Amino acid sequence: MERLRYLADFCTQAFGAYTPQIILIVVLAFVSSIAEGLGISAIIPIFSFVVGGSASSASDTISRIIAGFFSLIHLPYSFRMLLVFIAVLFVVRVLVVFSIQYVTARFIFNYERDLRRRLFSETLSARWPYLSTQRVGNLEQLLTMNASNAAQLFGNIATSALVATKVLIYIAIAVNISWWIAALSLGSGVAMFFILRPWFYRNRAVATDAEKTNRAIAHFVGEHAIGMKAIKAMALEAPVMARGREYFETMRSLNIRSVLLRGQVQALVQLAAVGFVGIVFALMYRSPNFSIAAFLVIVYAIQQIFAQIQAGQAQLHGFTSLLPYTAEALRYSRQTSTNKEPQGGGGGFALSREIEFRNVSFSYPEREAVLRHANFVIRKGELLGIVGPSGAGKTTIADLLLRLIEPSEGSLAIDGRDIHETSAAAWRTHVGYVAQDAVLLNDTIEENIRFYNAKLSKADIVNAAKLANIHGFIETLSQGYGTVIGDRGVLLSGGQRQRVALARVLARKPALLVLDEATSSLDSESERAIQTAVEGLRGGITVVVIAHRLSTIKLADRFLGVDAGIVKELTRESVFNDAV
Repeated sequence: MERLRYLADFCTQAFGAYTPQIILIVVLAFVSSIAEGLGISAIIPIFSFVVGGSASSASDTISRIIAGFFSLIHLPYSFRMLLVFIAVLFVVRVLVVFSIQYVTARFIFNYERDLRRRLFSETLSARWPYLSTQRVGNLEQLLTMNASNAAQLFGNIATSALVATKVLIYIAIAVNISWWIAALSLGSGVAMFFILRPWFYRNRAVATDAEKTNRAIAHFVGEHAIGMKAIKAMALEAPVMARGREYFETMRSLNIRSVLLRGQVQALVQLAAVGFVGIVFALMYRSPNFSIAAFLVIVYAIQQIFAQIQAGQAQLHGFTSLLPYTAEALRYSRQTSTNKEPQGGGGGFALSREIEFRNVSFSYPEREAVLRHANFVIRKGELLGIVGPSGAGKTTIADLLLRLIEPSEGSLAIDGRDIHETSAAAWRTHVGYVAQDAVLLNDTIEENIRFYNAKLSKADIVNAAKLANIHGFIETLSQGYGTVIGDRGVLLSGGQRQRVALARVLARKPALLVLDEATSSLDSESERAIQTAVEGLRGGITVVVIAHRLSTIKLADRFLGVDAGIVKELTRESVFNDAV
């Protein structure tokens, strides 16, 4: 009962919104199976005509129903009309089966699209602390393989409806001819289900391992693709390939085990079907009322019952194989929903005086406080330099300004108002951010500066590039702003990438610009180019420059020092005398 409750809850969570579609598929499947069953049963009266008798000599219930139908619509119950009747039934079945395939395909791909939309939307809406703990490649795996397999599971349920209705119809056909053979067939099918239960448990275990291995492979490939330059520079191709072979071999072994388990089930069901038909023939042949027509129909019915049992076993194996992928997608969906980012109030952004940190402390889980009772202001239009050693809490200040994290204690205020009175979207629209590693698309320079901001004109993009001190370089390129820069901007130098990223932020005309170690990995010339661009913004934009190199902030208006989570204001003299 526990398993049944779990299965019911799982199906409700995964497919509850698609209940009307599933009901429609079941109804169509039932119509298709009835048409097929009537067409097969009509062989008995047909055979009566062939051997020289009349259709009325067929005494089974379905034959009498068919004869009654002909009488009801005032058609002659003849050999020719029976053939037409059978042909019409099979045409109806073909049309209904086509409808089932079309409707099922639409529902399956709609479900796959909707699941991907939901997972992607929930990911974008989740809190940054939760997202930062996710492994590289996991989201890609969820949106591709997990979503695809969840859609297949939905299709598996739809196909199971057709299998179930066929079993019911062919059992009815068998009962129509011989109730004890029908009972024996049904009993054999139930017995086969329990006999094959161990195979289902093994298949589910294999499928669970396969899902975990697939996610591990996605993480492994994504992580090492990002670090490919370092791998090649250190001649680590061989050990990395060896680790990859281990993952790929594990996946191969799991796939082979899954195929073998399914093959064993199919073989056992087919052998059972052949043996059962032999037993039925031996029992019916000895009967004084033996009818070759009835025997052929019941053999076909038995064959179909076992074929559907086999199909049902295959569907059940498919269900157990696909269930871990769907369950993982649902688990991720629940987690992202639980970790949904708060959006704050509905007020707009307005900075006329200052942004203030009021007794702000912050701690990451299972770590000591990285910021302790910070009290300072960022004045409008100033260039504020923040310095300190690595791990002192500088990036935490940047994340708090971006509202990616929330203070453990204290609060932030803008012009005396709590920042949560402003919506997170409005806040971030007016706060620009450039990190140490620029995130660039494999697209043109123009599209990297536009970065999904459709409102920007070409003039806006050029003006932002000039402010970022990168326009002159772009003009030297043969394709200019239409130059494609490769994955993560690999065709540009580090300084050029940072200036493109800076231009992207400046194109949005932010009121506050945060540079978090944006020049730490650049050479002196590239750093000077960034500094020149930042100095040109003085007075027009409030700029916070976070750095551990003093040369980066030498022209700042004010200085803050961060050490072991403690923030204090510094004089220019103390900064350049290495007081921090």
